[in-house]
Amino acid sequence: MKKIVLLFSHTLTEAQEEELKKDWLCNKIIYIPSNLKNKWANINEESNLDEFKNFLKAKLNKDDYVLIQGEWGATYQMINFSKENSYIPIYSSTARSVEEYKEGDSIIKKSIFLHRGFKKY
Repeated sequence: MKKIVLLFSHTLTEAQEEELKKDWLCNKIIYIPSNLKNKWANINEESNLDEFKNFLKAKLNKDDYVLIQGEWGATYQMINFSKENSYIPIYSSTARSVEEYKEGDSIIKKSIFLHRGFKKY
């Protein structure tokens, strides 16, 4: 059985948790602490990724998973870091439907994302 660290700023759905347990054999799902979650959601060009790297090193073993989604540059760096340290980086594949309707002089647009499965980077 494996562990997975969730390096993203969302909460998993029940279906996603079930898939990780059943199909990816993850018996331990680890959310990053709220202070790191807030930093991950607000990454910019001056952000230091060492805290995230240290968290992964402290929580994971070889061949454990990391679900990585976020700002493109930081995501790319963390995918490379994961591979260099023998972790397996994955992402969530989704389908999106968009609803658009008019409300007075405004157009309201709502996107609905449906989980399609996890994939390896």
